[in-house]
Amino acid sequence: MIKEENKPVAATIPPPPLSVLPGGILKQLVRDSEKETKHKEPEVKEVKEERTPNKLSDNLVQQFLVPDQTSPILEAEMALRAEQVNNNKQKRSNSVQSDGRPSSQHHIMTPESDNKLESRQTLKPEPPKQNQQQEKKQEIISKKSLQPERNTKRIEDVEKVERNENGIEERQEPEGRQADPTVKEQDRKEVKDTWYEVGPVWYVHKDGFTHATQLKPDEGTPELPDGRVRVRLETDGSLHDVTEFEVEKCNPLELDLCEDLSDLQSVNESGVLHTLTSRAKANMPLTHAGPNLISLWPPIQTHSKTLKSRRGESVWDAPPALAALVKRVYLSMVGTRRDHSVCALGRSGTGKTTTCQAFTHALLKQAGTAGQNISEDRVHAMFTILRSFGCVSSQHSDASSRFAMIFSLDFNHAGQVSAGHLQTMMLDKWKVCQKTQSEGNFLVFSQMLAGLSTEMRTELQLHQLPESNSFGILQPTKVEEKQRASVAFTKLLSAMETLSFSSREQKAIWHVLAAIYHLGAAGACKVGRRQFVNFDSAQAASSILGCEAEELDTAVFKHHLRQLLQKATGVSRERNESEEGPRLTASQCVDGMAAGLYEELFTTIVKLINRALNGEQLALASVMVVDTPGLRNPRHSAEERGASWSELCHNYLQERLLEHYHSHNFIHSLERYAQEGIHVEFECPESSSSEVVSAIDQSPPQVRAADADPRGLLWVLDEEMVTPASCESVALERVFQYYGNTVRQCEQPLQCEVNHLTGCDPVRYDLTGWFSRIQSNPSSLNAITLLQNSTIEVVKTMFTSRISLPPLYRGLGGLEGSSQRTLQRNGTIRKTFSGGMAAIRRHSQCIAVKLQADALVNLIRRARPVFLQCVSAKSNSGSFDVPALRAQLHSTQILSALQLYRTAYPEHMTLSDFRCHFQALSPPIMKRYASKFVSHNERKAVEELLVELDVDKKSIVVGASRVFMKRGMLQYLEQQRDQQVTGWLVYLQAACKGHLGRQKYRKLKIGDPGQRLNVLDDASIQEFQKLSTHVITYSEEQLMQRLSNGTQRDR
Repeated sequence: MIKEENKPVAATIPPPPLSVLPGGILKQLVRDSEKETKHKEPEVKEVKEERTPNKLSDNLVQQFLVPDQTSPILEAEMALRAEQVNNNKQKRSNSVQSDGRPSSQHHIMTPESDNKLESRQTLKPEPPKQNQQQEKKQEIISKKSLQPERNTKRIEDVEKVERNENGIEERQEPEGRQADPTVKEQDRKEVKDTWYEVGPVWYVHKDGFTHATQLKPDEGTPELPDGRVRVRLETDGSLHDVTEFEVEKCNPLELDLCEDLSDLQSVNESGVLHTLTSRAKANMPLTHAGPNLISLWPPIQTHSKTLKSRRGESVWDAPPALAALVKRVYLSMVGTRRDHSVCALGRSGTGKTTTCQAFTHALLKQAGTAGQNISEDRVHAMFTILRSFGCVSSQHSDASSRFAMIFSLDFNHAGQVSAGHLQTMMLDKWKVCQKTQSEGNFLVFSQMLAGLSTEMRTELQLHQLPESNSFGILQPTKVEEKQRASVAFTKLLSAMETLSFSSREQKAIWHVLAAIYHLGAAGACKVGRRQFVNFDSAQAASSILGCEAEELDTAVFKHHLRQLLQKATGVSRERNESEEGPRLTASQCVDGMAAGLYEELFTTIVKLINRALNGEQLALASVMVVDTPGLRNPRHSAEERGASWSELCHNYLQERLLEHYHSHNFIHSLERYAQEGIHVEFECPESSSSEVVSAIDQSPPQVRAADADPRGLLWVLDEEMVTPASCESVALERVFQYYGNTVRQCEQPLQCEVNHLTGCDPVRYDLTGWFSRIQSNPSSLNAITLLQNSTIEVVKTMFTSRISLPPLYRGLGGLEGSSQRTLQRNGTIRKTFSGGMAAIRRHSQCIAVKLQADALVNLIRRARPVFLQCVSAKSNSGSFDVPALRAQLHSTQILSALQLYRTAYPEHMTLSDFRCHFQALSPPIMKRYASKFVSHNERKAVEELLVELDVDKKSIVVGASRVFMKRGMLQYLEQQRDQQVTGWLVYLQAACKGHLGRQKYRKLKIGDPGQRLNVLDDASIQEFQKLSTHVITYSEEQLMQRLSNGTQRDR
């Protein structure tokens, strides 16, 4: 009956209607179906084990049903089919248990594949009659019996659509049976979708990233839409269909603690973050990022618990990453004889100062010191003093810097540190008199109040302290705080003695600090006449400063008397009070005097430090360590207030450093490649800090430019401050008009939002009371006069020797010095402050902030920079705050920098330097171009040398005037050169030792008779002395006798 052939059969003629068929045909058809199932099950099982046998198609039964027949036959057939299915499942489970070999491929089945599909909706819109067929079975049977041919065609169309769109496999007939086109499968088991693992990936989301496995469909499994992939999370095993942009490649496990991010196989955001956090968990917070370094909080400790030397001193070893950076900077500085700079970037409280101190100590240990003025102890003492006088306690750190510092280490020709030079810039001079809730005053005040001796406390009238102070200077109340402050004061005194601060100079320092404290206790009247509130405290301040109470009152409040006196004598060069803005209040006058006193004191302390670290040797090159206050945002401390003027100054300086970072890493590098004719496929990042910098300090094109020309916030504030009847709101509206895209207006009055860190960290500023901070204050200018005219000798002596500087220079420290390098650095600063708008706006505080930032950037612009990016990513729970870490890394565009470093040529040398340095690797080239008296074609010589070196042509490219190398190529050539030169050095050392040995032999040969005399005993030496005395006496007598005989003959 049935042909045993496995080939496609042509379409047959449909069977006649059921009414024509005999009645016994139905039973015969059921028996044939049972036989077909028995032959079909093993074969289907071999093809696909997990596929269950298909039940008898309803269409097949429905075509043979007659109206007068009932459903018991169909029910019996379905029961028989269910029993067979259960038996097949048991057999299959037994066969699986007997064969325990694992599968070679990983297959993932979707959860929907195990459910039995009883009814399937078509994807095509069907007429209402066909929808009723799916709901009511009897109506389907009757309608199909009446219209068998038309219904068969519809079912075929519907099943084709289902197979094409849902990916359902077509029904396969068992081998040896001819396919019947009238038999269709409508309700059957859905085919399982098979997915195989591609590899581990990172699933990126807004809260961080999660380790996952990417899945791809197997053959026969429907594909996902374009741009979407399926991943399985490793945390809970859940499946997610995400976009391609939310999936990033994973690096191998052995690269989790990679020391350099540029060595990662896949440089992406998640891979970088995972490496940084993995190293931080392994107590390795420092990680290289190409030429730069990333420091993850907590910062390294400069004095860790390590072994001690024989003398009992602690031996501190730098971390490997920091030691490698120090060695690289030191070798580059000595080899190129060019200045280098190390600049710290990051938010406030991320350990920038600690990292800079650790780098300085490691550099001193690497190079060594020459002379008595510079040593590790003295440098450590300098940092101790700067911590007390320049840091405050905040929520981020116990000692947050509030001044910018450039510490330069000068190296002699032997490669040793010969001198040190400190330069400071205090952008916000009002910190000493500005009382804030989240920050305290400078640490030195609490240390002084807790650690002064009883005798000195009585002399400074600090034995009875008032309860309130307008500057927020209070004595520590808790026992732990008192002990901590007392210990810090002891360390401060020891550091001053290490740097040779005399006792008179220390006494003068305490006098000025005590006077500032008494000024804060004196206060100022808010209403009425400008005068002090507490006259006793004002009297104490005047006596400590060495002046009369009336003299102090005049210097603080009565500025017009001094101006009239100067105008009468014709020595006044100051502008009129009307040009400087509104009349100062009493509180502003007291704040100005305190700020002026502390500014002069801080500058003098920097002068004393430079005096102790000064050297007389000629410097070869310098390494400058730059430490500035970090970016501050009240949101980081969960504060609802707006940022103040002080935070704007420090944030502006951070933006200038980020602009310098962007220019050095991207703009200058790409310009150098273009000039040398080197093709590099790289797109420079569009976002940078230049937009924010322009919105803050953009200067007008001319002195009297039109109002339509854009101006930055600093210039607008300076202009509106001297404009009558103007206020902060007018200045803010002008800034919105010029830079509406960068500076956003807030709903609160006098508030704006600036997108710092390339838009990753917006800061909301509150301009309330800013005019009082930027207004020229004559009280601060009178501070130096009081100190120089003091009746106390120690105070007058320390401040009289200070050089006279214009008002704009008052915030700068370290302008004194006589060495060559110091004069060069000071010349750069003086040049910055002497041109442009500085000559016109000599009293503007806004322009002073801009000029100080310009001077700092100009100092480090000529040096080869290395950037230390300090980031903080730990939350209160102790885990890593990945969104915060991601925002901080975006500010320096770390991924773009790594991409350029990997694809471009970061290492380069001039043609002549490359040929002279590496010609030792090729003796023919060295012999051919050894003469220094003949001019050579350097480009031709370099090309011949590269042919002899047999290096990869893609790793080294010769430009117009320089040789560019891929990362790591210069180090490889240096190692090859060292191996070649080492043998020559051995012979050179042998020749030198031979020469020294021959010289020593000659000396021994000449001194041998003298050594023989030393063998004589004491008795022989005494006899020899007697004999020599007798001979000398006899010789003198004979000489005198001859002289007398000669005289007699002459007569």
